[in-house]
Amino acid sequence: MPPSLPTTLLLLHLLEGAPSASGIVPGQTALPDERHIELTADGARQDWEVRISPNQASNLMFNAPLRRGSVTVQERELFQSVMVDESAGLITLLPSAMAPPGKTVMLVVGFADNNLPENTTFRLVVRADQVERQVRVDRKPRSASFFQEEARQARERAEHCETALGRQTTRKGQEDLVGLFSARLVKKGIGIRSLDFFSDLPQSPADSLFVKEAYSYRAIGRVAVELWLDESHQQPWRVKSAELVTEEGHSLRVLRTWQSPGVLRPGELRQIVVEAEAPEPQSQELFLLRLTESEGTRTLTVRGVTFP
Repeated sequence: MPPSLPTTLLLLHLLEGAPSASGIVPGQTALPDERHIELTADGARQDWEVRISPNQASNLMFNAPLRRGSVTVQERELFQSVMVDESAGLITLLPSAMAPPGKTVMLVVGFADNNLPENTTFRLVVRADQVERQVRVDRKPRSASFFQEEARQARERAEHCETALGRQTTRKGQEDLVGLFSARLVKKGIGIRSLDFFSDLPQSPADSLFVKEAYSYRAIGRVAVELWLDESHQQPWRVKSAELVTEEGHSLRVLRTWQSPGVLRPGELRQIVVEAEAPEPQSQELFLLRLTESEGTRTLTVRGVTFP
């Protein structure tokens, strides 16, 4: 006997509300049966999005065992069930009907071995219309010894650079004192053997440029004079040439000059450096330093220059 009309309507109603044979609730978009994630040490800080849906189970399967007690899920109350099998590397998530669409929950997973990455993070995004039922995570680890070896090589490279810099600095002290000043390795009596002779420096208020600080330096076969000038009430000074002579007329061969670049701000001083060859007996005398400017007729004469 055919079923009655009320019974037929009840069966249709139950079929409309039940999951389909594929496991997808009507209205949901079918996603691939299985998604693959490759987890590497370089991408350890990346968090991976996994779409979950209320009353629909999602499985995360790992190719490595999980560390006991390392799996944590935020807002656990939004899930009917969170099942973890650490030894099998399996996590099953079943969100409840209370999980609102658009909600994001963080899942942190740690691995049992000592390889890197030690853990990873997933963003579980609640979707009413999509669900990822199976996510396979393939971990491509690097051992801790790999990173220890990288760190060791980095330290060796740094030590090599420091050694090379030290040799270069020593060589510059012998070959190019001006280069040490321009690199800010030597300044105001600090860096190599030096002498502050400012207190013995005779000056007149009538001088066009006023010396505020004066230092001399000695390296192997080289000497240098460093002056700090106040040019706040004068036109900017640009050195053209320099000479170092004694009262008896003996001179040192000037190798190069250098001065601090740029426009000075109020209160700043101009740094000028003169480097010369220095035969030991001759450079023990008292010198006069005469500077001429590149544009103009001004000269700067500094008397009483001595070297350490």
